[in-house]
Amino acid sequence: MSQSESRAATAREATRSHETRIEIAAPIEVVWKALTEASEIARWFAPNIKVEPGAGGTFLADWGPGIEWKTAIEVWEPNRHLRLAETREQPEPCRLLQDYFLEAEGGKTVLRLVHSGFGTSAEWDNEYEGTRGGWPVCFFRLKHGLEHHRGESIHNIILTSIGHGIDTARAHELIESARPEPYEPALNAPTERAGILPELNGSIFSYSVQPCPGGTMAYVQFLFFGLSDAKAASIQKEWSDKMARMFPAETPSR
Repeated sequence: MSQSESRAATAREATRSHETRIEIAAPIEVVWKALTEASEIARWFAPNIKVEPGAGGTFLADWGPGIEWKTAIEVWEPNRHLRLAETREQPEPCRLLQDYFLEAEGGKTVLRLVHSGFGTSAEWDNEYEGTRGGWPVCFFRLKHGLEHHRGESIHNIILTSIGHGIDTARAHELIESARPEPYEPALNAPTERAGILPELNGSIFSYSVQPCPGGTMAYVQFLFFGLSDAKAASIQKEWSDKMARMFPAETPSR
């Protein structure tokens, strides 16, 4: 066995996976489009999406400068199965797979995602836990949008900051103290929170805090349904200022 074959075998044998399942009151064709058409994916996932459809195509999700996720489309079975794949060599050889399975059930659609291929070393722990907590929030946004706001205009806004010297518990406290009100909690996980803003047409506020070198990476995301451009821009500016105060830039040492 060659060295490359040996490394590939190790990657297959020593991996982790997690699964996310949700039931959506929408036709299976509508859910498939929400997973595969760029303009529809941008309504619940990353703000900027590029898709080259079909097996052999590509999927690029862009959350802003330096935060991109590119995968290859390996399986494209409309209304049944979508597989996205990504191969990495660091921190250990792994082949990450996102398998989306769709089933029609009682006039609704059951969507199941198996995210597999994570390495077992400690270097993979943050990504493994981050995606395990993050997918339920993403699917909540998908479900809420399809069930209550299909066809409405949307502003998908994400803001990121690094909390230098701030641990995740403190980052949670800071964001929770600044959270929009009134707020109806929907998901409350160790790294992720999400809920509804009833006075903003049922829009969604969610955030994530992840450990990173020197502190915590904080992500705040809004999905504004049916709001004017001016209103969405105003809240974005307000929260950009809040994030800058909560997580100030690191002062260069002299």
